[in-house]
Amino acid sequence: MTLTLPYLTNTLSFDSDADTDDFLTRHNIALYTNPTLAQPSTNNGPWKPIKVAPPTPLHERIWDCKKAHSACLAGLSKYRVVDLKGQVD
Repeated sequence: MTLTLPYLTNTLSFDSDADTDDFLTRHNIALYTNPTLAQPSTNNGPWKPIKVAPPTPLHERIWDCKKAHSACLAGLSKYRVVDLKGQVD
């Protein structure tokens, strides 16, 4: 299952796609199916420069839910449910 980044931005009520991407990156779940990220430029000396694909714009990125599932579960395991009587479930 995949979701577009603008859909996540709208659903999670972030102000922009950049904020959503930053949130996913901070939680180590920014896993995209089309991640053409910016490549560092290299000095090839006398050789012809290597053409690198431009980075995928944020509004075109597609988040891979299946790959991020285990990381999301690990984040949820940090929280415990406490009953009204103070018992830990």
